[in-house]
Amino acid sequence: MPDELRGVVALVTRPAGQGDALAAAIRHRGGRALECPLLAIQPLAPDPLALAEQLSQCQIAIFISTNAVSCALAAVRAAGLVWPPAICCLAVGSATRDALRREGLAASDAGGEVMNSEELLRHPALAAASGLRVLVFKGEGGREFLAAGLRARGAVVEECALYRRELPADASVVLERLLDANRVNVFLANSGETLANLLGLLEGMPAGKVPGGAFFLVPGERVAAEARWPSQARVVTARNASDAAMLEALEGIAQALGGKAEQT
Repeated sequence: MPDELRGVVALVTRPAGQGDALAAAIRHRGGRALECPLLAIQPLAPDPLALAEQLSQCQIAIFISTNAVSCALAAVRAAGLVWPPAICCLAVGSATRDALRREGLAASDAGGEVMNSEELLRHPALAAASGLRVLVFKGEGGREFLAAGLRARGAVVEECALYRRELPADASVVLERLLDANRVNVFLANSGETLANLLGLLEGMPAGKVPGGAFFLVPGERVAAEARWPSQARVVTARNASDAAMLEALEGIAQALGGKAEQT
């Protein structure tokens, strides 16, 4: 069995069921993975008539995340609608693109490494955006960078909020229990909101509960720059939030740890 992640004791914080593949990959490579979801996805029900009108008018549909894909297509089916084949589907990142393709929809992303809104704005389909009717499927709230950038180019942009992100009710209890039982040395956060939840919970923990000198692995410099870091944090930025990028960054952390895990 590979052992390139030997010594890593990683806390995986993706929503329930969405971190399983990453956790399994960490274990396969000789590390330890503990799952502690710090976001819960609560689907919202868009108005069927409004959704039908939006789909009939838009030329490009942009999906912000895999959650946006699953929630959007579930809403389309619940409304008794058929996805219009003429709509051009764009995704923020390869995982979202692949989720669309699994649903039978032709889709593309920007094809770069960062996999964020800034990168998607460079997609050729959005270069001449004046007059384009764009529908953005997303979660409630979140960044407005993509919509604002498209409107600045003259596009007509509508947003369809399909889910709400919440901190799971038992997150604090689960996190404290895991920290009591394991000497976690790497905290993974795949989004800015997850990171904010993680740091907020850690800040409220009793003194000595959080291991000193732990690594915090986040997807990119923008997420890292938005955080209010504890003084002892060692921050590592992955190329993006994909499993492959996170595992690549974890290999570097394992080398820094020297293959020695601290365990209670």
